[in-house]
Amino acid sequence: MVQQDDLLENALQRLDAGESLDDILPSLPADEPELAGLLCTAAQIRSAGHPALDPLKAQAQRKRVIAAAGSGARSRRISWKWIGALTSLGLAGAAVFAFLLLAFGTPPGARTATLADIQGVVEVASSPEAQDWTVASEGQSLRQGQVVRTRPDSRAALVYFEGSRTLIEPDTALLIEQLGGHWRKTLMLQLRQLYGETSHQVVRLRGGSAFYRVLTPAGIAEVHGTAFAVDVIPDDGVYYAVDRGRVAVSEGDTTVFLTAGQATLVEPQSTPDEPAYAFFIQGMIQAIEDNTWVIAGVPIRVDDTLADGFQVGDWVLARGRILPDGAYLADRLTYAKNNKVKLRFTGVIESISNNVWIIGGKTITVNEQTEFSGDLSVGDVVSVNFAVQKDGSWLAKEIEALEQEEESEEPTPSPVVAQSLTPETSPTGTVKPITATPEVSVTPEPTFEGERAGCGGGEWQHPEGLRLATRWGVSYNEIMSWFCQGYGFGEIDLAYEMAQQSGRPVAEIFAMRASGMGWGNIKKTVEPKLHPQPTPKMPQHGKPTQKPKPDKQKP
Repeated sequence: MVQQDDLLENALQRLDAGESLDDILPSLPADEPELAGLLCTAAQIRSAGHPALDPLKAQAQRKRVIAAAGSGARSRRISWKWIGALTSLGLAGAAVFAFLLLAFGTPPGARTATLADIQGVVEVASSPEAQDWTVASEGQSLRQGQVVRTRPDSRAALVYFEGSRTLIEPDTALLIEQLGGHWRKTLMLQLRQLYGETSHQVVRLRGGSAFYRVLTPAGIAEVHGTAFAVDVIPDDGVYYAVDRGRVAVSEGDTTVFLTAGQATLVEPQSTPDEPAYAFFIQGMIQAIEDNTWVIAGVPIRVDDTLADGFQVGDWVLARGRILPDGAYLADRLTYAKNNKVKLRFTGVIESISNNVWIIGGKTITVNEQTEFSGDLSVGDVVSVNFAVQKDGSWLAKEIEALEQEEESEEPTPSPVVAQSLTPETSPTGTVKPITATPEVSVTPEPTFEGERAGCGGGEWQHPEGLRLATRWGVSYNEIMSWFCQGYGFGEIDLAYEMAQQSGRPVAEIFAMRASGMGWGNIKKTVEPKLHPQPTPKMPQHGKPTQKPKPDKQKP
């Protein structure tokens, strides 16, 4: 049935594009004779004129239809042309209308994406060139051609009509290049990720015309139902990682396929690296010797391109791939958002015994406190959360099976035509004028687990606080004083931008917010004095700045 629906949908699209019925009919499968009849009916309906009634009788019937439909917006949406046709044809007309709706219409919401789960400050512009940024609100609908971006410590989700979601992480900009759909939950989506991080939860796509693509400055990701993440730093390339299912990553003439637990890196002007299983290591840098670093007890290879600015004692987050020789190669290295040790890697279970498992070539100890998720056996792909013991061994805290893609065929990348929209390659750090914004309430987001990291004293300093202090030319303590009063870093960033552009003290901006005013109304209040000024460029994704960091003691 699904195959027949796809054939009919494709044939209707060809008919709608102007192709003649005589050219389409011979291409239909001989074992699907009913398709020809349906297509001929659709062609006849398209060419048929509307029946005519006596004007007085038609007017009376129209009144009865409107009365039955009720007043308000629904009545106003009824076309007089269709009312005349329906009342003239009765039940047959209703059936024709339903057929046309299914054949040529689009389901509600297919051409829009809904903003949900907004945390911090999220902004929307009508196009990459417009610069008419406005503060977004929960439930706002976005259309093809619009751009959405998040400020520091801010995030949101785009939800599509058939259930797929795009999660937009902090300091990220995303352009909706193409958005549409058909009945049977057929989604057609093409995003262009300008910078930052996104993760995607894609419902299995239906129909031959469905697609879900993410275009980046280095590579294209295309899927057919999966969960994956994309991290774009224009100068450093794009890091792709898959949690579930399969993703095709293409650049130039080269395509690689990632499966659950795997990752790849596409550097600028290069092709995708071979897929490998991934790791996620957050902790303190304990030692640096040439290109081998020890982070939270784990040796990691860090190339010179990532090493600048970091030093022993810094808390960092390293993400990357496990090479065939067992070496851990960092593809991303940023300051950690908090000082909690988090260690995770993915791989295949190679052997299982009572207390020792071998996973991805690594010997892992398990005990009565180890948690297991799924019915695990040799050959399964798993994610392992672990701790490094005093003797250097790895103890598994949790071993979780990673879901594999059920469908048998691999996603096939399709040709992508370059769009006329050409966004900036790295808009982060260039503050754009913001137009009058709607009233929206922004709730500060605790940084982790109910706490506000960096507010409890100690030597550790929050990387977002350091970045904003560098960006706006103020002290780290000044930024953190606002943060510890309950404001999110996205709000702090927006407040300093308004203060700089309007000439008002930043304390006055925060006083307006504390009085209960939303950021939209604050913007309207200070707008007469706004004038764009150059703004220092912010380092992306927690990468170290070339300027010296504020003094802090090292252990």
